[in-house]
Amino acid sequence: MRRLIALLFATLTISGAVLASPASAVDSPIGRLGETLRVELMGLVADVTVHDILPSDVPPGFGYPPRAPRYQVYRANITVHVVETPAPYAAGLAFSFKGVTPTGDAYEPRNSDAPDALQYSILNLPSGATANGGVWWDCYRDLVSNVVLVDKKTGVHLAQWNV
Repeated sequence: MRRLIALLFATLTISGAVLASPASAVDSPIGRLGETLRVELMGLVADVTVHDILPSDVPPGFGYPPRAPRYQVYRANITVHVVETPAPYAAGLAFSFKGVTPTGDAYEPRNSDAPDALQYSILNLPSGATANGGVWWDCYRDLVSNVVLVDKKTGVHLAQWNV
């Protein structure tokens, strides 16, 4: 019985190693603040620009106050120009902008009721439309050194802007 289990385990291990696909790097653009990068994701093609990252007051609808020890909120001003899209709501479903620190922390964007919040302006962008807005992070540890655009559903790295 033990030999059978050992043989089964060895067979599964070998077949898993043979059938596993090789790892490959994702080709995603990397630029600096102010540069426009072309992002492509399943039929959605957009030119995205992160203009700056600045300290900000707490926007309306931010929820709980900024956390210790830093107690700071930072805002990124972003422009999204949709070149081609399968549906007007595709950018709103797919795009999430994370603020990444030099130590590897990744701040998720916080919801806001601000009238110029990017999360609402990209909800209905047909081909050829442009949206401007802000994304806010509660920077409770280190400050943001990179802005990373990821797919909300899969977490795939789509683009990155270095400060």
